[in-house]
Amino acid sequence: MSLRVLIVDDEQPARTKILGHLRGQEDVEVVGQAQNGLEAVDAIRTLTPDVVFLDIQMPGMNGFEVLEAIGPEAMPAVIFVTAYDEFALRAFEVEAVDYLLKPFDSERFHRAFERCRQRIGPASGAPGQVTRLLEKVLPAQPYLQRIVVRQADRLFFIEVRTVLRFSAQENYVELHTAKGRYLVRETLSRLEQRLDPAKFARVHRRDIVNIEGIQELQPWSHGDYQILLLDGSRLRLSRRYQQNFFERFQ
Repeated sequence: MSLRVLIVDDEQPARTKILGHLRGQEDVEVVGQAQNGLEAVDAIRTLTPDVVFLDIQMPGMNGFEVLEAIGPEAMPAVIFVTAYDEFALRAFEVEAVDYLLKPFDSERFHRAFERCRQRIGPASGAPGQVTRLLEKVLPAQPYLQRIVVRQADRLFFIEVRTVLRFSAQENYVELHTAKGRYLVRETLSRLEQRLDPAKFARVHRRDIVNIEGIQELQPWSHGDYQILLLDGSRLRLSRRYQQNFFERFQ
């Protein structure tokens, strides 16, 4: 089976250089390229690569923010391609994260790629390494603040605070906002782990609500409640989630 590779860099010559180094590699398939962070998030979600060559210094959304947007558990193996400062390089080395410091030669490229190839798999420890790396290089921001969404050919950010509720839709999560609804390829359980529990609550196996968007709670059948949101929509608060929900208001 081929190793699926995504190349992310805002400069075409840099992407071409990585493509050149990958030429001739056995069992390697370049599944896509992205020229900014927004495209990278979308490509990682839709193409599900095994390895990402990820530039750090990109306009609008840098490489670290891409990792943050995807989440450590869902992030494929990463080789950073960077001209970043010494502090960041020390952080990479401490966490044994693979990186290429621009400009790099063929020998350094293949050494990093082979090391990354060997570490791919369930025992790689990658989620923990990515989490610790983000703690070192990003400002303290424990919960998800923005979500990248696609609408037709357009990619843009949705501020998490503006989402009234998140609903599971098979392999996607639907974001309900005052401006419209948007689908993101994500699981509700994984998203729940990244939302601020003081602001968002799981109310059903298929729904998470923004607490500030709740207008009213109404008794319903079989011990359940119905939640009325500010936009007029109604959701079921199932008994399974009632205890955790009401503890937030005590």
